[in-house]
Amino acid sequence: MSLSGSKSSTDSLILKAFDEELFQSLSYPTKFAFANLATIILHQDFYEYGDVETRKFSENTLKKIFKVCNLPKSTNMSLLQQLYGNNITTDPTILIMTIKEGISDGCHNILMPICKILTFHLEDGIYDSRFRVFLRHLCALLSIDWDTLEDAEEYLVKMLTKGEHKESDGSRSTNITEHKKARLRDQKIKKIKRYVTIGAAGGIGGLLIGVSGGLAAPFVASGAAAIIGTTAATTALATTAGAAILGTAFGVAGAGLTSYKMKKRVGNIEQFEFVKFSEGCSLQTIIVVSGWITRNSENCAFTYPWRNLRASKEQYALVYESKYLLELGNALTYLLSGVVATAVQQTLMETALHGLLTAIAWPVALISIASMIDNPWNVCISRSVEIGEQLAETLLQRPNGHKPVTLIGFSLGARVIFHCLLKMASRPESRGIIDNVILLGAPVSASPAQWELTCKVVAGRIINGYSSNDWMLKFLYRTMSIQFSIAGISPIKFTNYNRHKIANHELSHIITGHFDYVSKLDDILDELGIKMETVDKRIPYSNEREEQEYISIRDSSNNIEEN
Repeated sequence: MSLSGSKSSTDSLILKAFDEELFQSLSYPTKFAFANLATIILHQDFYEYGDVETRKFSENTLKKIFKVCNLPKSTNMSLLQQLYGNNITTDPTILIMTIKEGISDGCHNILMPICKILTFHLEDGIYDSRFRVFLRHLCALLSIDWDTLEDAEEYLVKMLTKGEHKESDGSRSTNITEHKKARLRDQKIKKIKRYVTIGAAGGIGGLLIGVSGGLAAPFVASGAAAIIGTTAATTALATTAGAAILGTAFGVAGAGLTSYKMKKRVGNIEQFEFVKFSEGCSLQTIIVVSGWITRNSENCAFTYPWRNLRASKEQYALVYESKYLLELGNALTYLLSGVVATAVQQTLMETALHGLLTAIAWPVALISIASMIDNPWNVCISRSVEIGEQLAETLLQRPNGHKPVTLIGFSLGARVIFHCLLKMASRPESRGIIDNVILLGAPVSASPAQWELTCKVVAGRIINGYSSNDWMLKFLYRTMSIQFSIAGISPIKFTNYNRHKIANHELSHIITGHFDYVSKLDDILDELGIKMETVDKRIPYSNEREEQEYISIRDSSNNIEEN
């Protein structure tokens, strides 16, 4: 039974999925089968090859599922032994059939147990990226469309923020004492969060606690109670402190990534900030990183390539080192136009393009102006390492809240993300932050040893989008040893368990040159299954005039929001 259909039917299913009484009425065999299936997934995806911290996550998650399903202690101990690898059930078919049969009576729906464990997981104010990957695997096995689960996440956000309104006269007279105490407690929490959680720069733009004051928290808690039901979690959340925890989890207790700006220079970094190019709140954050810019239009130059992305209601672009990325963009534009590009294409037709890096006899016209591209490229190559490490430090501070982050980047943006992951791999507190990663045309080594490190901090998949047709990337690495392989033009080769985590995706049918990663970005993301604007509403990649119109519209919109 696949959960998909019209918007109204989906809304009805989701509303039903959060019904506490209906969940409690599920039979013991159904709950046991669900817990057993969860055990198999946790063992295979996390426990079997995980480090100590990841194994601890698996065990804690399973114990929460035990509480939700209210199974006998002996059953719980048996399932824990399966998690540890003892007598584990390897074929989930019977379990899946049992779950579906137990929920096929017309009163229940198959999304119900998943929504129940999701809300219970969130009681600590943390949405672990590994838990989201676990849910994705559960949905796949139970034939639940992932879009439906994302709709459920959106429903949670709406319910938890629906109390963002002023206190009515009636509630004021009835609960004045409680609200007064809540207000005083909340003021203390706000002061602490201002300097500890989001820093002094985050005092403006708080979406819930910061804007609505102490009165917001009780209303948010009532929303949480409506979702979670009469459980121990409700008691924990039905307080100002509990709501503050929720605010952190959803990134609504502070200004989030948009408030993050460097107060002092770090190394050689001159610019590092984020700009949001979507509306609303979400239980997941998307951060995109461009590899170059071609217009001196400040923030919008970094968002324009991603103008049709609709993967989350919280989408941010990293704005960094625009001076140097503009120089690189101008060099690329010149190099890919006119007689030079024609000469290169002619040469490539006469050369075995799929050979070694040094196998191409580059045209004299290209070699003669190599310094025009080499200089800005080498500067950006160097700075991208520092930017990546700074991105890692930023994510570890969780300014966007304790929720999963997906990173997408092309060219040098992919290099920034790669070095971000390498930096995070050395920090034990980095687990549970990164959901998925998409690297397109990445100018980084294809060495399995380095990529194996990145796997430690990514809960989901790492997609290496590459094109063996990318002559520009080959040219930029023309002086490297013939044994050196580049991720942007070749697959990452794994023989161990990481081969399931890293997905190589050949893009040569779309990418003929490095600049295509901008001009054909929509096609690439479509192919990878990323949510995009519907085709009929998309803004096509176009010339400078039309791009400038887009930028003007964005600037006007930003000015309205600021005022």
